[in-house]
Amino acid sequence: MRRYYLGIDWADTEHAVWGGNEAGERVVALTVPHTPAGLGEFGRWLDERRAEGIALWAAIEKPEGRVIDFLLDHGVSVYPINPKALDRARDRFRMSGAKSDPFDARVLAEFLRTDHPHLTPLVPSSPPAQELKLLTRDYQRLVRQQTRLVNQLTVTLKEYYPRPLECFQELTTAVAREFLRAYPTPEAVAALTPKAWQRWARTQRLSAARAAALWERLQQPQLPVPAHVVRAKARLVGVLVDELTAVVRAVAEYRKAVDDFFAALPGAEWARRLPAGQSGTTVPTLWAELGDAAGRWQSFQHLQAHAGAVPVTARSGKHRVVRFRFACNSHLRHAVHLLAFLSLRQSEWARAYYTQQRARGHSHHQAVRALGAKWLKIIFVLWSRQVPYDETYHLAMIARQRLRQVA
Repeated sequence: MRRYYLGIDWADTEHAVWGGNEAGERVVALTVPHTPAGLGEFGRWLDERRAEGIALWAAIEKPEGRVIDFLLDHGVSVYPINPKALDRARDRFRMSGAKSDPFDARVLAEFLRTDHPHLTPLVPSSPPAQELKLLTRDYQRLVRQQTRLVNQLTVTLKEYYPRPLECFQELTTAVAREFLRAYPTPEAVAALTPKAWQRWARTQRLSAARAAALWERLQQPQLPVPAHVVRAKARLVGVLVDELTAVVRAVAEYRKAVDDFFAALPGAEWARRLPAGQSGTTVPTLWAELGDAAGRWQSFQHLQAHAGAVPVTARSGKHRVVRFRFACNSHLRHAVHLLAFLSLRQSEWARAYYTQQRARGHSHHQAVRALGAKWLKIIFVLWSRQVPYDETYHLAMIARQRLRQVA
């Protein structure tokens, strides 16, 4: 069967496409508008080539999105290419450093033609797994937005009104946000009467002890601040509180949506037994990033490298440097780090391993990262065999390994 190698340099409005045969001769070079008409015409060309018995392989930097779905729908084998690999492959054709979208498309096609034995084709997960992946990543995006708003609100309050920061440890709580709405300035607090405070505390359902403690804190003196600063910053605080309220509500809704969606997936039964809590988003995020496409992970070393749980070693002669692995799936690394941390409370062997790492002089995060690498070995077996985690079975395996070492 003949084969065409396609290189696609994607963009928002149009995509550059270059295709060559097995001898490297050009067979197609065009620009595809990102419109129904443009993609439809390109889809017909792909279907015609497949009808002629030609296998189509495509190289593209983008590992996911509508363009990827379009290519897969038309029977194209897609090979995601790391942008760093593409940047280094350009030097094969031009040493000047000049580049363009059609040129990048040609480089992608030629790189796929010559180096495809070292590349792995994209095997997409099932639609439910892809939907859960989108939900968990959007949830994390909202959490980061919430953190940014809290940081902005904290900095603004420190500039003119630090008392709320002393009274409330978490600005994301409803009582803290309602306090800032009701008393946005030091003057508003100074004008408070005990009766008015008790009335507000009852509307927020504060206990008598909590209300008394807050009242005592509010009566302490504050440093004077110019009136123009108070007016300007109080206006900004009102805007930030409104934004934070909307984001906090969205985070809660997304957390529930992720938990409910994950609970309805029968294929995630093995992941629910991991010691990371019965609810939350850590295990769903981990499962979504692993995917359910068979054969995606060749070994636990492959999974550890993809998750950034193991360092990178560079050797040259007598020179040897071990560096932190930055090139990885940051979403998966974050989920594994949280799983390792949460397992300290629920897993006996995990706690013992963490204590051993700390005794060797490792910091908290280094020890948790090493524990995460251990968990990925187990997770690879669970994912490959689709079996749930059993703490008792794993402890028995550790005991047997120790007996063999002693023998």
